[in-house]
Formats: sequence, C-alpha cells, structure tokens
Amino acid sequence: MTSTAKPRTPYVVKSKTLSKNPACAPLRDMLTEAHEQDPKSWLNVEDPFLRAMEKFDSFVADGTADQGARRNGKGEFFNDLLAMVLSNCSGLDLVSRPGVPGLIFPKHNLDITYPGGKDVVIEFLLEAKTIGTPKHPGNTSQANPLGRPGKSDLPKRVKEAGFKTIDLKAEYGRLMAAHGRSPSGGPSGDVTSWLRAQMPRSYLFVAARLVDSENDLKQVVQLCNQAALVMDVVGLYCFMPMSSATPTHYKRVDVPNHLAIDRVLHRTCLDLQGLAGKAPTPLRGVPAPRRRGRGR
Repeated sequence: MTSTAKPRTPYVVKSKTLSKNPACAPLRDMLTEAHEQDPKSWLNVEDPFLRAMEKFDSFVADGTADQGARRNGKGEFFNDLLAMVLSNCSGLDLVSRPGVPGLIFPKHNLDITYPGGKDVVIEFLLEAKTIGTPKHPGNTSQANPLGRPGKSDLPKRVKEAGFKTIDLKAEYGRLMAAHGRSPSGGPSGDVTSWLRAQMPRSYLFVAARLVDSENDLKQVVQLCNQAALVMDVVGLYCFMPMSSATPTHYKRVDVPNHLAIDRVLHRTCLDLQGLAGKAPTPLRGVPAPRRRGRGR
C-alpha cells in the first residue's frame, strides 16, 4: 500500500504589518516557503533570510516601504521566523502574548512565549530585535551612504528587554509564593546571579544590519554582551552590504561563538524541550487543573 504524506497546514502570517503591508511581500513569501520545509535550525533558513532582507531593504532604500513597514515589518518577520524554527525543533506551541503582568507594570507584550493561555504563568520568553537600516528618502539627514548603523538602535532595545525581564522575573517570585512555594524576592547585591536563578527563562535574539565589520560590529557585540548580564541567553546574527555600490546585497558577518545565532538557537531549543510535559502554573485566583488518577 502506498502512503500519501499529509499536506502541511498553510502558513498564516498573524502579525499586523507583516500580513498587510505591500512592501513586506518578500518577507511573507520567505515565511511561507520556509514553513513548507519544516526548518529546525537557523542553518535551514539563513540564506533565505538574507535574500528576503535584500528584497525588503531594496524597497526601503527606494522609498517603496512606508514608515510602518520600516518600523515593524522586519521585526515581525524575524520574530515569526524564530518562533517557527523553535516550535518545529522543540515540538511546543509558541505564541505571542499581550497583557502579561509584571511586578511593576501590569501589562507586557511578549514576542514569543510559552506556555500559551492568558491564565497561566509564563516559563519562557523571547524578545526578537532587528537593527540597522539602509539609507532611504525618509531619512535625508543620514550621512553614511550605507545607512543607519546597527549600534545606533541597540542600546534602547537592550534596555527595554532588560527591564521587561527584571519586572517579569520579580513577578514570577511573587506568583510562586502565592502557590505556597518558597518566596523569592528581588535582587540584592549581585543582580545577574539573581536573574540567572529566577524564572521565567529570558532570551534576546538580535538581527543586525551593519555598515562595517569593525567599529559597528564591535559595538553591537559589546552591547549584546552587556545584555547577557540581564537576559539568560543572547543570540546575534550580523550581515552587511557586500560593497558600497550594492547597499542592499548582503553577506553574513561572523560573530563570537557564544553569541552566534545558530549555536544559541540550538541551545534555546533544548531548553524548551526541557519544559515539555510540565503542567502550567495558573495565575493567582485561577483554579489549578485537576490531575486524573488511574482507573477514572
């Protein structure tokens, strides 16, 4: 008997700008094609990622891409691509989740998180950031012909992700105390040690378009190393124009192994696999799910 492979469910882009903005078509197409290949590693998607960024950034450079596409399109794309790869390799359903409570701020929007469901405590969160932009008609003051350096955008992104991590980890300790577990307070003394010991696990992934492989790369790496003092894990992927004559034709730029996205993404997948089968913890006031005994 000849078996027929079950067709894959068509890929649906959920992010608002990415799904509707015409300039984001190359990014949507790449996600759709990647979905059919069932990628489980960054190496499976690296070249298509670069080619999609070339097409999108060519729309940025010639003014076709509007402000909405420039601000949100490629960030949503990188987020969705990471979620796809991690979901495939871990076997877990990863979701974007709004309104997650922190200790100080009652609502945080999370790019990628696990488990899903608004009434459970998160165990994993991932922030995806894209930085660096080619020169375009909307930024005539940019002196560098290759565009805005990656280092220019990263400090703000690191601070945002770092504060979100601290707020959510502090709230996690309070929630666990409400469930009768040993209370966990805030940091005292060594902030990094406290963060490492506290859930949820927090990850930052950065895709950086550089304008050079020396100063811009050096500062981006330095900022990612600083981010690693707050986040549990940081991954970095860098690329840059092949030449000044081709500002939207890209090549990969090597980064230190401890930040290299292919290695870090694999490690993240293994961490996620370790969460499989763990019963989610309900938020305070939500009844815990009943465990079924044998023979019932």
